[in-house]
Amino acid sequence: MPHVIATDRAMFWAVGSPVVAAGTTEIGEATLTGLSLIANADEMAFLEAVAGEMLSGEVPQLPAPGEWCEAGALYAYAGGLLICRQSHFRTEHHPADVPALFIVWREDAASVLEWIAGEQVYVGTRRLYAGAEYECLQAHVTQSDWTPPSVPALWRTVVAPSAEWAAGVTYAIGDRVLYAGLLYECRQSHTAQVGWEPPNVLALWLPIV
Repeated sequence: MPHVIATDRAMFWAVGSPVVAAGTTEIGEATLTGLSLIANADEMAFLEAVAGEMLSGEVPQLPAPGEWCEAGALYAYAGGLLICRQSHFRTEHHPADVPALFIVWREDAASVLEWIAGEQVYVGTRRLYAGAEYECLQAHVTQSDWTPPSVPALWRTVVAPSAEWAAGVTYAIGDRVLYAGLLYECRQSHTAQVGWEPPNVLALWLPIV
């Protein structure tokens, strides 16, 4: 029986052909169905998979202007697919022109979306802010005074693979860094500080040979 288990990121899913239900599975949870299942943690990859497997006519049509759109809902519009990003009464704007309200599938879209206020995000959700990529640490609805750099309890910086180790960066289990030309993998989540360089704290860093 098809199932999805969210391990490190929330998973978007849609079941049935035609689609009979769609939603999000958060980390530590599972979704089980006897129907066909499409699931992906990346919003654009999920929309592309649904578009490739199911006709847009099988997905509920986007409500008309003035009608209610539910956050997280999957809709068909003008032959394409989109996900409602924030619950709202739909305006007359084209969905692609209001990225704060809709995630619209397109081939040239970036894999990580820009951070916005008013969006429901989940543990593992990734967003861009001021050119840096962040990962959500606690599910919450974003707000203008909770930008990722200002609330380290809610967001951590995603470290590029093999980036140079640096004090002040919050590392998660599995992050890899370079230090003095050697590669290390993080063993315990922590915020780096002077004196905790990888070779000095092997309880935090595993040398990769």
